[in-house]
Amino acid sequence: MKRLTLLICLSFVVPTFAMREFYGISRSIRALGMGGAFYGRSDDEYALFYNPAGVSLYQGKTQSMVNFGSQVGNRTFAAFETKKTLSSKSLADSIDALAQYQGDPLYLGGSVLPYFLMKHLAVGVLLGDVKADYLLSGKELDSSVDFTGIIDSGLLVSYGRTVGNEYTHIGLTAKGILRSGGRVNLTLADLVQGDKVNLNPKDLGGTGFGIDFDLGVMYDIPYLDFGQANRISFVVSNLLASSFSMGSKSTGQPPGLTRTFSIGWHSVFSGGDLVDHYHVMADLAEFQLGGESDPHLGARSGKILKHLNLGIEVPVGALTVRTGIHQGYVSVGLGVNLTYAKLDFATYQEELSSGPGRLPSRRYALTLALGLGAPNGSFKSKIKGKKIEGGSPEVEIKLVPKAPIDPKIDSSLELTPSDPHTEIPKESEISEPVKKQLPESDSNQMNSTEPSSKEGGASEPKAPAFSEDESLYQLETPKQ
Repeated sequence: MKRLTLLICLSFVVPTFAMREFYGISRSIRALGMGGAFYGRSDDEYALFYNPAGVSLYQGKTQSMVNFGSQVGNRTFAAFETKKTLSSKSLADSIDALAQYQGDPLYLGGSVLPYFLMKHLAVGVLLGDVKADYLLSGKELDSSVDFTGIIDSGLLVSYGRTVGNEYTHIGLTAKGILRSGGRVNLTLADLVQGDKVNLNPKDLGGTGFGIDFDLGVMYDIPYLDFGQANRISFVVSNLLASSFSMGSKSTGQPPGLTRTFSIGWHSVFSGGDLVDHYHVMADLAEFQLGGESDPHLGARSGKILKHLNLGIEVPVGALTVRTGIHQGYVSVGLGVNLTYAKLDFATYQEELSSGPGRLPSRRYALTLALGLGAPNGSFKSKIKGKKIEGGSPEVEIKLVPKAPIDPKIDSSLELTPSDPHTEIPKESEISEPVKKQLPESDSNQMNSTEPSSKEGGASEPKAPAFSEDESLYQLETPKQ
């Protein structure tokens, strides 16, 4: 009976305190500020990690910059400060000091990404992308620490083109990644003493190298009566689901990649006086199709809300305001574009359980990019027949000819025979006043003695003269 009771309790406790973070290679802080919805847009250097088809639609200047990113959990710094004071305390006092972090996920991350970006091409050298999760669970002496740490580095190249017609865009990312990391469970006593604790990701699970690919497709939907531009995207990430088995330097292997499928939507709407336009995005992101199977090491699992991302981005001059919904929680972001730098800030919540509302981790993220070619915040519609200028609505302009006007016939030139057998008078019989009223061209034709053709046959028809008179044309705009 006691064993049955224990199993029932564990069935409720374990899912609640199990970390189920998605350990992607790298994440865009700009995207996290708008709910993580980026698969349908991907118009900056992070097309390397989201949708490679986005580089075919890049509209800014050529960029050559270095991106420095960092993320931290809500109470991570406070927990590290507490940990520093434990060396002078007894085990019981140390446990009491750490009890305030029970069930509160702690996260720390950072990345360095030099990159080159132009239309159709993006190249990134990921010098390091660190992800570390801590979770203290249990009670008093029975408490334990669940720690997962992963480091990624490598080379990524994305290429995208418009194919078939002007609406379809396809892209491919090739990447070679060196990954280190794993997961360990420690007792609280081990953590307090710290003598035998090694939290270096390179020593947790192993180190290995892997090659993989992402395939993305974007389709601009023409003439959809919704906003100024609309686009749907499909992405398959990590086609090979690399397990990083090449060049393994230890008995174990680091967590593998998950093969995922994502659908993204991106719409652009006209704004007002201060806002030229704004972007609305929605993703059903990262549905797993194979690869890493351990949910504690990055396997993508959970309810549908863990895959739903909604976002809005509003550029206002050099500033960009963002907000969205990520895994059921509100996210907020802000971007600043300068001549030689860009700055992005975001705060969001990551759900570490199987469904929203059970184990959220509030995080704050900041990235600074320095170099040449700060991004262009303008937007140009790729949809045929539509034009975006400032806050004015789209207008389709056509040049059409005016309707022909019936010519007025001079009654003095009309010849009305009295009967059908009446012959038309010869030129010599036409009175002089009538001749004067004839147009000069007709008079010359009547007086011409040239043959009707070079060989005496039927005359060749003459092409009518083209008139450049603008009064013959008018502008036509669709009815509102």
